[in-house]
Amino acid sequence: MARNKSNKKLRFKFAVLGDGRTEQYYLAHLKTLKSYGYSVKPSLFDNITLSQSEEIIEDLLEGGCDKIIFLTDFDTVVNQNKKEQFNKLVKKYTKNKKVIICETMPSIEFWFLLHYQYTTKLFQNAKEVENALKKYIPEYSKEQNNFLKNIKWVEQLCSNGKFENAIKNGEKTIIEKNKSNSDSHLPFTKMSLCIEEFEKNKK
Repeated sequence: MARNKSNKKLRFKFAVLGDGRTEQYYLAHLKTLKSYGYSVKPSLFDNITLSQSEEIIEDLLEGGCDKIIFLTDFDTVVNQNKKEQFNKLVKKYTKNKKVIICETMPSIEFWFLLHYQYTTKLFQNAKEVENALKKYIPEYSKEQNNFLKNIKWVEQLCSNGKFENAIKNGEKTIIEKNKSNSDSHLPFTKMSLCIEEFEKNKK
């Protein structure tokens, strides 16, 4: 679905956008729990495509945004044969310190899983990661708004040092990815880079 164009630019100081509801609710809850200063709006998480994300990023930059983070599930990029398009997007903003593109392979659920364990298992798809996560959060469901809207699941992720553990585990996945072949499907997440920026922008 094409994004509606408007002459009115998006005006946020620090914006986060992504390609699904799970990211939207997670970041909204995380903002509340950690007093982070970014803006989370449903319009920035409405199952946007790579092309639409580029449009939004450009709108945000033109509106004077100081920091923009784009979260995406990398298995979607791979499955839709859009790696070339994704690489062009990354290259476009590589030297722009205002923009961070944060991919997770295969999906955001891998980041959640890292709160409980470190693993380099080759997950076949996002569903496999979700099943692994359910060993720790049995009621987890990205299909149920009632679950996602309830802050308790994110409170659980942030309790008893699990959040800090996930950051360390996430950093380790990047090290392993960098040591492997660039086309490797090893799971990884760049969420630790996002958290670093979030910590710099607390209310």
